[in-house]
Amino acid sequence: MFHANFASMNTSLNKKAVFKCIDLFNQCSLEWIDTCYSKQLNWNEYSNPSFPKGRKGDYSTYRSVAQQLLTLFPDRKLTVLNCLAEENSVVLEQEWTGTLAVKIGDHNPGEISRLRIASFFTLENGLIIKQNDYCASTA
Repeated sequence: MFHANFASMNTSLNKKAVFKCIDLFNQCSLEWIDTCYSKQLNWNEYSNPSFPKGRKGDYSTYRSVAQQLLTLFPDRKLTVLNCLAEENSVVLEQEWTGTLAVKIGDHNPGEISRLRIASFFTLENGLIIKQNDYCASTA
């Protein structure tokens, strides 16, 4: 009985930590990374429309990518569509939207981009230590 209650409490705390991360993300700064992620982060973003070979890295790589995206899409937002959580794992289905701020290839400033993202988070001591993202265009 004690183990079941502890697991339930851990699940609830980890779910709250991930939702705090989303709230901070939507404030359009990098505070969400500095507050919610472990310095030992293992990040994997699998094949997506912009990066067919995917991307991966550690905390500094992820923070650098986030900074670049914030420059390109200063108003980007995540909307959580679904959440599953169990012990140290949280899975979110999300919609990401952002308005392009600069011209990139055939894309012009003001264009709105949308992605559906399934993110799998693993937490340790209240921080995200692993994140796997699967992205798809909503066209």
